[in-house]
Amino acid sequence: MALNDIKFIKGQGGLGRPLEGEDFISGLLFYSASLPSGFTTTTRIQQVFSLADAENLGIVKTYSDETKATGTVTIGVIGSDGNTIQILVAEPKVGGGTTSVDLGTFTKTAAETTVTLLAAAMVLTINNGTSTHGYTATNLAGVITITARPGIGVGLNTGTPLSVNTTGSLAASVTAQFTGGVGSKLAVMHYHVSEYFRIQPQGNLFIGIYTVPSPYVFTEISLMQTFAKGKIRQIGVYKDSAAFTTADITAIDIVNKALGELHMPLSALYAADMVSVTNLATLTDLGLLTANTVSAVIAQDGRAEGAALFIAYGKSITNLGATLGAVSLAAVNESIAWVAKFNMSNGTELDTIAFANGQLYSALSSNLISQLNTYRYIFLRVFVGRAGSYYNDNHTSIAISSDYAYINDNRVIDKAIREVYASTLPNLNGSLLLNANGTLTDVQAAAIEVDANVGLGNMQNNQELSDYSTVIDQTTSVQTTSKVFITISIIGVGVGRNYEVKIGYTTSLTA
Repeated sequence: MALNDIKFIKGQGGLGRPLEGEDFISGLLFYSASLPSGFTTTTRIQQVFSLADAENLGIVKTYSDETKATGTVTIGVIGSDGNTIQILVAEPKVGGGTTSVDLGTFTKTAAETTVTLLAAAMVLTINNGTSTHGYTATNLAGVITITARPGIGVGLNTGTPLSVNTTGSLAASVTAQFTGGVGSKLAVMHYHVSEYFRIQPQGNLFIGIYTVPSPYVFTEISLMQTFAKGKIRQIGVYKDSAAFTTADITAIDIVNKALGELHMPLSALYAADMVSVTNLATLTDLGLLTANTVSAVIAQDGRAEGAALFIAYGKSITNLGATLGAVSLAAVNESIAWVAKFNMSNGTELDTIAFANGQLYSALSSNLISQLNTYRYIFLRVFVGRAGSYYNDNHTSIAISSDYAYINDNRVIDKAIREVYASTLPNLNGSLLLNANGTLTDVQAAAIEVDANVGLGNMQNNQELSDYSTVIDQTTSVQTTSKVFITISIIGVGVGRNYEVKIGYTTSLTA
């Protein structure tokens, strides 16, 4: 028996050292009229390697950019000594319903001889409890103005959350319910950056923040990719200032394909405001589009931080940051719906899942969920008997019959193109040995093939593709056309999207 001892197990990944290669390099595009402290009108793109880096640039969850809602309670009659006044706020609760927040109760004494003095005493009671409930108050001639706590944003702007209770002859009433609250955009940005690094701790993220355009044409993607010198492989586009539309998906795809022509291909994840979509069955079939470089993300947290932000911000939050992290974490050939690798819940965030209009996943019928999958949206699902949340698939916005119907299809072909481009580029405008009829010699064709295969061989070794074939056309006269024709065929790595198991009884397992 071994002696008692203290055993140490070395951790891995805590230093956030960069990964090899560039497949994980990502971008996040936000639109905002105001900028965090580390951004300016001439410095709209910053590269970060951790959440702390982003926080140092002013992307923080302090709610400093939030406009806090205010409401008023007016003292009408001071009443008698011993009478009480209590002010309550019914805050919207994550998951539905409200939570009653008690701002305090004051009991009138002989010192409160006017409505102004009584209101001042109640204000002092409220402010003494600010460290507990977060609310503050001021007094003007018996009118108590109450300012909401940080982080509630628009959550108090509707309904009648403010109430007052009195006893005896003391009289007070709510003269204005809460209005004017505006949620923190920085908190939403912080959430998506945080979720990206939660899923991909060794991420490399370019963050771009631009003014809200009219119309949206998404040229900002080109600006970010050019700034990154073509290194961004996947980008998340968060459009919160206007509603979700398939026209956006088409516009993003046009930008992406133009970048592809410039040897800077990338895949995009699109998330926009869906609060007004009361019936998810009305969403358009994305399989009718031809935007294979774009995927629509419509999932959202249902009971944790994302859900709280949804209440405070009043717009779809989505799980864009986490989805971008998943794509960044995945090898180019992998689907982010791979159950063994991509559990998106940490036990709290994304453990209860919803859609971007606030509807819980559990509230939708199986038929509607199947339709959303058939319509090629990306969302989260659950499995019976397995904890966590998982993607339904990694669809792109094109027909399922397309060779590029999934994110992994596009990432593999984009990487293959980059690899062949990099290894073949040195040959451009170089000398070529020809046969007497002007066609390539066998030796010259073999040399071109070797160069073209360098990156493809590495991809095969890394199991990012199963096999490939490179054929150099030796029938065309190079002297006549000045062109070398290369045909590359790739066998990808399969994704087991469905399994069919036959099971039954037998009387014997022997032949």
